[in-house]
Amino acid sequence: MKLVTIKESHYNQDLTVLKSRLESEGIECRLKNELTTQVLNHIPAFSVELQIADTDLERAKEIMIETGELPFGKIKLVCQKCGSERVKMKVSILKKIQLFFSILFTLLGANTPTDKLFSKVKYVCKDCGAVVE
Repeated sequence: MKLVTIKESHYNQDLTVLKSRLESEGIECRLKNELTTQVLNHIPAFSVELQIADTDLERAKEIMIETGELPFGKIKLVCQKCGSERVKMKVSILKKIQLFFSILFTLLGANTPTDKLFSKVKYVCKDCGAVVE
């Protein structure tokens, strides 16, 4: 089992909420350099590292996206069929029209919900054409 650092901070308090969330989901965590940074917190070179097993990395990424610790754009989608990273969102013409009017109404001052607009979006591999989930 190899340990992977998923987040760093100069203060261990910044990592305790995420650590407890991951542990509540059954992912074992460890804080590397926790005591060193408590004693030598005036030296900026030391930072606490939240580490997990490499086998739990995918589940931890999902949890970090849910909690807002990791923005969705940082995750690369990979095609399961050919292994390509050239995966793009497939948006129908109807969704494009809905998005256009949502933006237009928002600019005019109306409060239009856009959270359900991309709830059932599909991703397609540009190399082999397979649908990526």
